[in-house]
Amino acid sequence: MRRARGTGNARGRCHVFWLVSAAIGLFAGVLGGLLGVGGGIVMVPAFTRLLGLSARQAIGTSMGVIFFTAISASWRHWQLGNLRPEIVVVVAALSVIGAWFGASLTAYVSERALRVVFAIFLLITATDMLNKAWRMGSDVPAPAAAAR
Repeated sequence: MRRARGTGNARGRCHVFWLVSAAIGLFAGVLGGLLGVGGGIVMVPAFTRLLGLSARQAIGTSMGVIFFTAISASWRHWQLGNLRPEIVVVVAALSVIGAWFGASLTAYVSERALRVVFAIFLLITATDMLNKAWRMGSDVPAPAAAAR
């Protein structure tokens, strides 16, 4: 019996798609829990570059994933005493409104403009964080000292 043409390739591409998606998820989850990043900074570029999604699809898909990542990481940070509920309430309430508005704007912004604005945002954020890191000394105890 002959196999349909291209079936093996399609199946292989499907497996690669799921493996790459799983790797993105694991990487974004670790960075999200550790650094508070993962959605835009990790997933959007990975979705566009590795999975071939448009910027709009990458942003929307990232937002869907962030919901679950944020719940998991927030719960753990609360257990560790790192979550400030009074700030969460205020910022979350306004972020919901802002996110709805921002998502609505994507219908009016070109794909190229989304990518450029995203890249500029990352550059500004990275530059600011590097400047702050270079100006400050090490105020984090070594793991062995923290465990005592």
